[in-house]
Amino acid sequence: MRLPLATPTARRALRLALGLALVAVVGAGTMPTPATAAPTTTGPAAHAAPAPRPADQAEPASADQAKPASVGGPAISAKASRVGVNAVGIDLCAQVAYAAGFRNNPLVTAVAVAMAESSCNPSAVGSNGPTAGCPNGSLDRGLWQINNCYHPTVNDTCAYTAQCNANAAYSISSGGSNWQPWSTYNNGAYAGYLSAAQAAVARLGGGDPPTGVTGTILANPSLNIRTGPGTTYGIAGSVGYGATVNISCYTFGEYVSGGYWPSSTWDRITNPATGVTGYVADTWVNTTYDVKTMVGRC
Repeated sequence: MRLPLATPTARRALRLALGLALVAVVGAGTMPTPATAAPTTTGPAAHAAPAPRPADQAEPASADQAKPASVGGPAISAKASRVGVNAVGIDLCAQVAYAAGFRNNPLVTAVAVAMAESSCNPSAVGSNGPTAGCPNGSLDRGLWQINNCYHPTVNDTCAYTAQCNANAAYSISSGGSNWQPWSTYNNGAYAGYLSAAQAAVARLGGGDPPTGVTGTILANPSLNIRTGPGTTYGIAGSVGYGATVNISCYTFGEYVSGGYWPSSTWDRITNPATGVTGYVADTWVNTTYDVKTMVGRC
């Protein structure tokens, strides 16, 4: 059937409708496509963890500073060695501690703590039973015996690598200003290694050996030099009344009520006449100012 011819008005309406349709088609081809979510990956790559940092750069999170670094006593066994530093024993500890950033008195303390914890054996490992927060037990690892439960960000590769372990110890100790996370510091065992640690630091040459101030002994006729900050520690030697001693650092220990200003401050001193190093109660040592304003904390 043939359709009747459209009127002029109808033809104009048809052309207008066709034109609007053409504009719509062209516009649809030039409008930006809305962003869509990337397709979900269903294979293993969808859950891949970020690439781990190299072992020699690994550092524990700052929150780890409030957690124990080591839990048990000195390590009694060892893993396969990953030393990677041209030094052994206490000199190894001094070398990597210095490279980690420890300086002066904190450097000496760091070396002494490592000796007490691991005998400066980078492969040392100590096994612990259940503790608060670690119901399945844990391991203390490497030079500074970094615990694997309280410090999981320090993986085994790092813990048993000398320099990485030192870097972790530097972070956990807040640059050497807080040694409370270490069990051998809290029980005073580290103090027995301070003289050897100071000698190892001196052998570094460029290791900024600790400096200190002098004090005069006020105890008459003499004052015992202890291996730790308290009268229950062993006697390393003695120093006579009026003698001048070198003070390298101070710490807190047993409260001493005698002397001239009773306190719990103890000075780590060296008797230049005998070379004996150890601790004496600050109450029996005369210094120009408060010793805590003159030297750093051990």
